[in-house]
Amino acid sequence: MTYEFYNNEEWKAFSTKMQAISRDVQRLEWKQSSLLGKISSLEVAQDLVMRKKWDLETVSKKTTKVLTEVTGDCDECWFGKYDMAEDEIKELRVNKCLEVASIQSEINLLKHDRDVLDKEQDDCRDRLIKEHNDATKDQGLATASVS
Repeated sequence: MTYEFYNNEEWKAFSTKMQAISRDVQRLEWKQSSLLGKISSLEVAQDLVMRKKWDLETVSKKTTKVLTEVTGDCDECWFGKYDMAEDEIKELRVNKCLEVASIQSEINLLKHDRDVLDKEQDDCRDRLIKEHNDATKDQGLATASVS
């Protein structure tokens, strides 16, 4: 007859803790994926702003006049605004990358904790099986000595 160590409450407690860690890891990985998607979206925005900025690098006097009349700002002012917008988008992307890295650190710590618990659970299993085998052996000896 095989000993069902997996029904032992002490052993089950490790599984419960490891499952909770796995859920936390999954939640963090989803958050990380969302941030990576935002980084990609911001890259598209940055590319568009860069193209628009470079469209204003050399414009005709007529375009400068129209821009100034319609917006109150000349082509150089708009070039500067797009340049600042590009920098802001880049900073947002970098900050999101830092968030991704921070989340990865959390994930790594959680995975380490899960690995430690897994090892402890294995040790618990081995100890429970040994205790069971020792108790069974002692029962057999007690039964044999009574006969």
